[in-house]
Formats: sequence, C-alpha cells, structure tokens
Amino acid sequence: MANLDPVSADFARKHPGTFAKVLGKGEVLDIVRVLKQMPPSVAASVVARLPSSRAGAVVKSSQELLSAWLAEASYDDALTLLGHMPREKCLSLVNSLASRERRRKLLQFLKYPTHCVGALVTDVFVRISADMPAMDALRELRALKTDNPGPIVVLQSDGRYLGLLDLWRLLARDPPTGILRDYVSRVPAMLPETPLTSAALDTNWQRYNWLPVIDHEQRVLGGVSRDRIFAATATQARAHGGQEILTSLATEMLRLIGALLDRILGGRTAP
Repeated sequence: MANLDPVSADFARKHPGTFAKVLGKGEVLDIVRVLKQMPPSVAASVVARLPSSRAGAVVKSSQELLSAWLAEASYDDALTLLGHMPREKCLSLVNSLASRERRRKLLQFLKYPTHCVGALVTDVFVRISADMPAMDALRELRALKTDNPGPIVVLQSDGRYLGLLDLWRLLARDPPTGILRDYVSRVPAMLPETPLTSAALDTNWQRYNWLPVIDHEQRVLGGVSRDRIFAATATQARAHGGQEILTSLATEMLRLIGALLDRILGGRTAP
C-alpha cells in the first residue's frame, strides 16, 4: 500500500494528538488502514493518543502491527499501548521483541514481586475517555458483548487515570448530556509497589470492593479486588508464620464488616 501523503505524515509526526483526535472519529478499519501507511514510531504515537475506546479496538487488530509499534514507540507510548491489552498478551508481545533492553524495561511495567499489589493486578475490561460525549459513551457501552463489564475506568485525554464511571448516574439521565467527565466518581487508586500487608489495612476498602492500580505516571495497570488482597495477605502471613499480621488482618476484616453492616442498617450505632 502506498504511504500516507507527505503533508499528512509530517503533520501526524509533529502533532500526534491533533491527528489522533481527527482520526479517532473514523471507523476502526479505516483507522487501521491509515496507521498501516505510517512509520511504526509515528503510528504508535498516534494510537497512544486516540480516544481510549478506539485505541483499545485498534490494538487488537494485528499482532504484527503491535510488535512493530512496541519496538519503535517511545517508552511512554509503548506503556500506553500495553495498557490497552490483556496482561497475558502483553507479556507474550514484550517477550517477542528483538531488543533485550526494551524487553527488560517494559517487563518492569508488567511484573511485580509476589508480596506487592502489582502481582495481583487483573485487567480492566473497559477504559473510556473522559472527553467523550456522554451519549456516545452510553451507545458504546450498550454495544458491549457483556451484561457486566465490571468497573469502567475513565481516562484523561493523555491516558492518565481520572476515576471510575458512575454508571447509575449516567443511566439515570435520559438522554445523558455533557461529556463523560461529568459522570466520574473519583475513586482512589493504589500503587503496584504497595506491600500486601499495607494494602489490606487501607481504609478505602470500607467503601470499595475494587480499586484501580496505577503507576507513578498515573497510567492504569489494571485493578485489584478486596477479596484478592485479603486472601493473598492471609496466605503470605501463614507462609511466614506471621501471627501478628494475621491478627491485624482479622481485626481489620471484622472492623470492615462492622462498618458495612452499620451502613446497611442505616448508620445506626450500637447502644
């Protein structure tokens, strides 16, 4: 296929964000067709700046394209692309890269020690842009092939974490107005380096049973559930004879259950 005309190619190289904003309005097949005509480094830069829902669809298009993009992309753009793929596929793609140094750096983003939160991260099924019109977002969500997409992560225009979508608030508006940013719940996130013992004692578990996990650049690695954190912490404590840790964990779990019951019963306190 002939390369993209020089003017468009140069514009994409110098202004990938603006180019991505325009390109993202097209259908996925048309977007991929244009990207194939670009040098891999430029294409990767554009994909990394596409609206999240479009980027997620594009990265599923071809493993050959993805490998080329990951090999030539800037480090930040490569991490953004990986953030749109299932974790197991990320590992496979990264391990297939020819550059040993690039493999080493990208694997640091994917692998964490077993005593850290990062080792328990699971994929986020839906990531969506905060700047998307609410009506368009609702249309895309209704087109998903699942009745339970799980927590829906909302990203800023640069791909950084903003919050979780308050789906009930979005559905309550008929039709919804504004942009998706207006329907975001600012749920706190965890860092992947957080020790499991510290994560289990996080007071945010009193309100949430799932929290996103982000790196120090606010990129979303995935998420982790309260159940996985508590189970892994208990297993770790037993393996190391950590009676003190088990006691603290049990105390925290009882306190959490008490707080939840108190909320269910209308906030009544014991006499």
